[in-house]
Amino acid sequence: MKIAFTVIALILVVLTCGCTAAAPSGTPAATALPNLTGTWTGPMQGYDQGTGFSDYPNFTSTLVITEQRGRLFSGQIIFSDNGTQSVSGIAGIIGRDNRTFTITEEFGGYSYGEVLAPDEIEVSYLDDGSPYSAAIDSFKRV
Repeated sequence: MKIAFTVIALILVVLTCGCTAAAPSGTPAATALPNLTGTWTGPMQGYDQGTGFSDYPNFTSTLVITEQRGRLFSGQIIFSDNGTQSVSGIAGIIGRDNRTFTITEEFGGYSYGEVLAPDEIEVSYLDDGSPYSAAIDSFKRV
């Protein structure tokens, strides 16, 4: 009986120590909600079915986020190809980690992004239509 009591007491001591241990010192602090409103532009690399890989030398894309309410935002993306522009409305959601985000575009396709710095984001675009395509944009706020 005395051995059983000692074993139970030892188990309770071990469990109590584990439950009250401090969090590791390397645990990252929560990131503040980013403000994505503004105009973003930068180079793009991608792959398009039928044409292959490209750095799109005559193509520019500009992301304009006009409104943000908490983790939701909206705006438009403007594509310029040799002076010809097309505009697509967008809506997006910032992830709970306040670092990643997802965008849907008016004319199809989805983008997944990450805030790299207050004025720098990376956006990965995927379109499963025909022709299918994938692109990576490195945007900086202007």
